[in-house]
Amino acid sequence: MSASEQSILHTVQNSMFEFPALPGRWDILSFPGLRAHATPGVDHPFGNMVGVSTLTQANADAAIAQVQDFFGKRGHVVGWWLNASSTPIDLVSRLEAAGFSKMVEQAGLVLTDLRHEIACNPAVTVRRATERDRADVARLYAEAYPMPEALASVYCEVVPLVDCGNHFLAYLDGVEGPVAVSSMFSPRGSSVMVMQGAATLEAHRGRGTYTALMAARLAEARAMGKDAAVLQGDRKTSAPICVKLGFREVCSVDFYAWSPTPGAKPGLMH
Repeated sequence: MSASEQSILHTVQNSMFEFPALPGRWDILSFPGLRAHATPGVDHPFGNMVGVSTLTQANADAAIAQVQDFFGKRGHVVGWWLNASSTPIDLVSRLEAAGFSKMVEQAGLVLTDLRHEIACNPAVTVRRATERDRADVARLYAEAYPMPEALASVYCEVVPLVDCGNHFLAYLDGVEGPVAVSSMFSPRGSSVMVMQGAATLEAHRGRGTYTALMAARLAEARAMGKDAAVLQGDRKTSAPICVKLGFREVCSVDFYAWSPTPGAKPGLMH
């Protein structure tokens, strides 16, 4: 049975909160009306994130204050994941009044024809990463996105814990070692695969590694029996590429962040 529009939209809006806990490294938090996770040892909005809000006019401000109090005591920035179904309707203005600022605008994208032909640069080779590649996977996430090394290490571990969770490495002819990394996973019991991020070392961008990584992951998703693929693409970078590859937009996903340090600008992955 093909994935329904409802299940596709649910996956797009919830994918960042599908990773299980790694106690003390990737913790699942409990805030009323929110999904959340935290990386106790890392100050970064990807590792410290809340979202999928079902708050109300009556409790939204208190929930925002609770989130800020929790992460403020740790001295950590926190990211807030917003989509069209986030409530209350004025959540954005409430977040901005509390000191959150928009960091990135994303498009929730879906491809339902996993047999869609994608032309790739023949100089790029992609393969699934193995445990032996862990150091390269972590290094590329740290250098190419970039993200803190400690967070890259945690991310390496949490992705394989989700159904169909795998990292992928891309290589360029004539270049020693992998130059790009990406991952994918599927929520339990879902026929939808999440294309989770892709990053290429700056010196090797513009050579088609993103496209090749996408094509390889879609082929694996199809082989696993999945019938749709989704992702959140930055409107300035990856989203336009994905549209050219056949994806269509189904929603907006914006990312806000707050830092307990006055005047600080929270860093994000590219």
